[in-house]
Amino acid sequence: MKKIDLGQTIGILANLGVIAGIVFLAVELHQNNELLEMEAQAVMSKDLQDGWDRISSDPDLVNLFIKDRNEEPLTEAEMFRLNAYWMGYLLRQEWQFLHVPNSGGRVTALQRIHSAYPSFRRTWNGNSEGSRAAGKDNFTPEFIEYFEQSISQKP
Repeated sequence: MKKIDLGQTIGILANLGVIAGIVFLAVELHQNNELLEMEAQAVMSKDLQDGWDRISSDPDLVNLFIKDRNEEPLTEAEMFRLNAYWMGYLLRQEWQFLHVPNSGGRVTALQRIHSAYPSFRRTWNGNSEGSRAAGKDNFTPEFIEYFEQSISQKP
């Protein structure tokens, strides 16, 4: 039987330690990625809930949406208020697009909103009194391309 000297034994143990460390690191990275994805999903869920809560708790905003959807004339202040709402919505959509690309479901929502609300289209285009500081030029080129493709698709 061949004897293994102390140096070889220490070398083998060191290599095993390195391998064990790499495996441990891989497990930790996987767990970290899962936690980050869950956190992003939680942020998205909270944003959706906050949007619906804001609408349901503000009868004036509900009336503005109905007025806009029915294409009734809006005052400059009403257009400004809707513009602020839509810019917040678009900023949240861009965040989701950039940070949670596989979140799904956005295309259909964007299409419905774009077709139903003239104020949303004005906000995106940035071409009215209530939209002077708004418009697609506030967003990344990638999001602009995604948005334009999304609204041009058939629902």
